[in-house]
Amino acid sequence: MKQLLVANQQPKGKYGEERITTLLKAQIENAMEVGWKPEDVMLVSNFPFEFMNVKALVTELNKGCLTGSKMFAVKWLMEQKLFDGLLWAHDLDAWQNEAFDPPEIKDVGIATYTSKLNGGSVFWKTSAEDMVDEVVRQIRLGEPIEEPTLNRVLKSRPFKKRLTILNSTFNVGCSGYVARLNRADKPVRVCHFHPGNRISWSTHVQERNGPGTRSVGDRLLNLLKKWFNKE
Repeated sequence: MKQLLVANQQPKGKYGEERITTLLKAQIENAMEVGWKPEDVMLVSNFPFEFMNVKALVTELNKGCLTGSKMFAVKWLMEQKLFDGLLWAHDLDAWQNEAFDPPEIKDVGIATYTSKLNGGSVFWKTSAEDMVDEVVRQIRLGEPIEEPTLNRVLKSRPFKKRLTILNSTFNVGCSGYVARLNRADKPVRVCHFHPGNRISWSTHVQERNGPGTRSVGDRLLNLLKKWFNKE
């Protein structure tokens, strides 16, 4: 299995150089802590970057749908035949909390909010290339954000039988937090939140929803405190 990080920096984007490089460094160090090898962490970016022996594969990424950048990167990696087997693609604010074995999936594995698919943490097999192509094709037609396209394409008649719905442990985010946390296998594998957001931090770390509602383990907590200046 390979892990994919995607950094698409645009002049008018909300992620400036300092913010995006901090996220990248924290993600890469976190990957090393839970046992990934540098060669198994794939960073696709539109600018040069290197940290802890992980060097960016620089290519042009889409400018119209920044949230869909992961899909363009997955498509590019498949076209270049740069990975074989399974690829875990996730947002830069989706944090691996614990080491885990690759989940058993058909062609695509994805968690949900409730019934809606959540695009922030997705496992792709190379056999899903036609599905990736269709998602990217529809984004290029003008869909403003990634998730509606993922939901429309992956739930469509040609593809839905090739989709595996994963336990929410692979993507416990902020919306519907308590429900997703409660149904997640423990310990949570992937905590999805931006440490710089006050409400997100209090939700995932400070048990804002009551005792026992912290998703983040001690190891990850210490790493995030270091990179995001938290007490």
